[in-house]
Amino acid sequence: MPSFMNTLGAVSRLGQWRFRHVFRGADARGRLDTSDEGLIDFSACSEVLLTVTPRGPHRGCWGGEGPEPVMTASHTAGSLFISNPGLVEAVFPEGSLRCIRPGLYDVRVFATIGPETEEIFCEPVEFA
Repeated sequence: MPSFMNTLGAVSRLGQWRFRHVFRGADARGRLDTSDEGLIDFSACSEVLLTVTPRGPHRGCWGGEGPEPVMTASHTAGSLFISNPGLVEAVFPEGSLRCIRPGLYDVRVFATIGPETEEIFCEPVEFA
């Protein structure tokens, strides 16, 4: 059973994909805070959601409405895991990527606190 640990970059559609990202804030100078105090605390979030959507044909833009996600992981649904502070992880098991067409996709993470939802991560991934 192959397993591919790439969080971004090229990921084989034949094995498991584990998205794992450490979220950090900025220090007083506006630089990435690499200390333990810089780790983002997600405990105030009512939801953290990861979506994977096809990348637009021109620099990620579709114009108007974009496509629907082909995969999602949600903290409230139990498919996205948070290790406070800072670590967000989702595992897509072997076989779950086979129905997705090869190509570039955007991985986005959204955090909801109260009535507000913000995109806190957006990076491309290639499914090969």
